[in-house]
Amino acid sequence: MALVQKPPEIHASVDQDHLPVGEELLYTVRAVSRSSEPMDVSIAPLNGFEVIARSERTEVSFSGGGPVRTTVLDMRLRAVRPGRWEIGPTRAAQGRAVAEAAAIAVDVEPGAVAAAPAINPRLRALLERAPPPPRGKAAVALIVSADTVNVGEQVDVVTAAWFPRDLRLQLRRPPTLQPPVINGVWSYPQSAPAGIAATRNIAGSAYDLFVAHQVVFPLVAGTIPVPGAMLKYSTPLALQFFSQEERFALSSRPETLAVRALPAAGRPANFSGAVGSGLKLERRVTPPTAHAGEGVTVELALTGEGNTALWPPPDIRWPRGVRAYVDRVEEQVSTTVGRVNGIKTFHYLVVPDSSGPVTLPPVNYAYFDLSARGYRSATIAAASIPVAASGEPAASVALPPALLPASRPALTWRVAQAIPPWAWALVFLLPPVLVWARGRRLRRRRPAPVRVNAGLRAAEDKLDALVRGLVPDPDQRSRAGLAAAVRAAGADIDTAGRVAEIRERLMARRYGPSGANVEDVALAAEVDELVHRLGGSLRGWRGSVVPLMIGLVLWAGSLQAQAPAPEGLYEAGALRAAADGFSRRAVTEPAVAAHWYNLGAAYYRLGAKGRATAAWIRARQLLPREPTILRALRLTPTPDAGSARLLWSPPVTSAELLLLAAVVWLVGWTGWIWRPRVRERWTVLLAFAVIAALGAVALAAWNSRPIAVVLDQTTLRISPHGRAPAVGPIEAGAAVRMRRSERGWVLVRAGALEGWVPSEAIAAIGG
Repeated sequence: MALVQKPPEIHASVDQDHLPVGEELLYTVRAVSRSSEPMDVSIAPLNGFEVIARSERTEVSFSGGGPVRTTVLDMRLRAVRPGRWEIGPTRAAQGRAVAEAAAIAVDVEPGAVAAAPAINPRLRALLERAPPPPRGKAAVALIVSADTVNVGEQVDVVTAAWFPRDLRLQLRRPPTLQPPVINGVWSYPQSAPAGIAATRNIAGSAYDLFVAHQVVFPLVAGTIPVPGAMLKYSTPLALQFFSQEERFALSSRPETLAVRALPAAGRPANFSGAVGSGLKLERRVTPPTAHAGEGVTVELALTGEGNTALWPPPDIRWPRGVRAYVDRVEEQVSTTVGRVNGIKTFHYLVVPDSSGPVTLPPVNYAYFDLSARGYRSATIAAASIPVAASGEPAASVALPPALLPASRPALTWRVAQAIPPWAWALVFLLPPVLVWARGRRLRRRRPAPVRVNAGLRAAEDKLDALVRGLVPDPDQRSRAGLAAAVRAAGADIDTAGRVAEIRERLMARRYGPSGANVEDVALAAEVDELVHRLGGSLRGWRGSVVPLMIGLVLWAGSLQAQAPAPEGLYEAGALRAAADGFSRRAVTEPAVAAHWYNLGAAYYRLGAKGRATAAWIRARQLLPREPTILRALRLTPTPDAGSARLLWSPPVTSAELLLLAAVVWLVGWTGWIWRPRVRERWTVLLAFAVIAALGAVALAAWNSRPIAVVLDQTTLRISPHGRAPAVGPIEAGAAVRMRRSERGWVLVRAGALEGWVPSEAIAAIGG
């Protein structure tokens, strides 16, 4: 047996059913359904009232009988014309089930105090197009502001009734104007004078004008018929007060409205049907801080010109770790110079699951701009709210994670930098060369025996080495100069004289006629004894100098230790001084990721989020998997998707890939040589090594791109000059491509925009 869905229950009410012109009433519709499917609540076109504000909220709860969906629609209406008017009927549709609430009659009395609304310029221009009435007779005309429009474009429909003055004076009650009821449009009744709107002299006779004005927005493309308007009035048959009246009903000529569909060319993928002009988005978060498990209200206010009721909600992709619920939707409708505009506010309840910064995603709201006749987007950048643990106070600004301890560059970076380019070439070229030459026998040459000096020659070499250390200049090694140098080094006079004497004897023996091949054991022993004695004499001199040098080093270190460290300044709150200290470290040791991260933390606490982003991006390039750096970057999300693509970096570094490729390459060739039976496996390793090496080269090229981060919000200009015309603004933290520089200015490209910015407004992170 198939289950039939029951229609929802719908109830409508007003807070008052009698009010004067100019006063407001609240019309409330409450629809309840036993199903969780979406429910659409719609109301018939209004006559005699104008919409001031509209609010719609939906709640889904669960009871013993299943889900219960409740939709509440509140509309604040202002009475604009006296008479008895009906509000409704109102329909609630859920799937194929439809329920309807009957219309509610409201009596509007002429206001004694309320001033008649002035005719706006747009309405006045339309009234100028009204055809003149027949001479001496009343007439009604229907005026449509345009005959061809786009879907969602505003169309003014004016009903104008002309009465000759003498005929109007005969009326016992004001005439009744019935504007046309148009299908396929969304209608907004507009303010118009309740009585005579204008007076015109036509062919010497005075005519009084009665006006009814409504604004409609076509919902679908095609041809929409506009029925004729109706004018009803009655005149007495005699002059007596209780005499009968003759009733008249006049109709205007109907019109036709041609509605064009929105163009398909250039339509964004996220376009959901919004039509307007100059739409802008604004985000409000209440409160600005949160606790885990507790909700905050996020409001997205969409402002602009157009029909706010037809603006769909934005498509928001909430991050993991938060639960977002649609709370309610509010509308405030107003009219400026005859153009309908307003504010539509979408309320969301966002509940974070854990502590830490929560990133509110950027919103890109695509719409068709009627003024520009093209598709545009109202965007708002990502934001971050601090979330404290439940029961803990949340800071007004989310603090970055703790500082990283100062350390050396990554081991892989140090190893890759320590190996020269020729060594890398040898690593990758030598194994295949060895394999190629393995089958060939190479004649091994017997190495020549190394002649070891012994006896007198060895002693002479020791003495020469000592002399060269004392007197580097060969011209100063004469007998007198050598003795003076040995004496200055700390030896006594006797030892210095003996050194000079024995060295002359050795020189005479080497270059004398007897030759140096005759061994002299006694002279060799004397030289050894002198070298040993001379070493002891100089040891005392060196022993006095070395402690002195160590003392100087320790003294310099103590001076450096007396200077406050940037970490201490950061903890003490001296953020500007801490940033300067971390900046000097980053310039001195640019390969240490901790310096860049700590610099970004200081900048973030100073409020310079663009500078913090640039520093943290540099840190992530050096340590791409460091959790502290990744958590910090969540505090400064990129303002647009293009910047996110430019600032993306893989989870490995080029040095890591290169070292991995070298190790796998050597292992693969070793296995190729020693285990030739399973060369298929080694081929896989070798192929992986080649891919890793190419990836390292590609990653190095990726990180060297001329990319920069905008430090503070700035303006692109046509030429490198401060007074040049502006191209457009750039948000802080956005990524740009650097083209070229000139006189302190840099030509950059940000998305589709290209222009010049001051060089101090950006920080390069590549190239």
